[in-house]
Amino acid sequence: MKIKKVAAGLIAAAALTASTPAFAGEIDAATDGAHAFTSGQQHYANISDIKADGHPVKAQYSYPFFAEDVYNLWEKRGKGYSNKSAYKTNQIWRIKACEYINRWPDDCSAWDND
Repeated sequence: MKIKKVAAGLIAAAALTASTPAFAGEIDAATDGAHAFTSGQQHYANISDIKADGHPVKAQYSYPFFAEDVYNLWEKRGKGYSNKSAYKTNQIWRIKACEYINRWPDDCSAWDND
């Protein structure tokens, strides 16, 4: 009986370990030219330009209880460059990635908050 409980516990632990992603709790969103994501247990916002198209990219993000306040983090140097926000005590609640396209609406992903 004791061996069965130990075996069941080991199987459950292995299943949890296998199903938990390496960056559990972080959120991310992307377009075909921009990738926005959190790091540091959702205390930092990050933006990466992932397409050589000449369009600046930005992450838009907000914090719980301040959902109407949207912060922008820009990356204007081009493909392969990233930018990271300053540390904040509050965790980021939602984030989206956008490409700025002159004289056109920004190409943005949907908000992600999982």
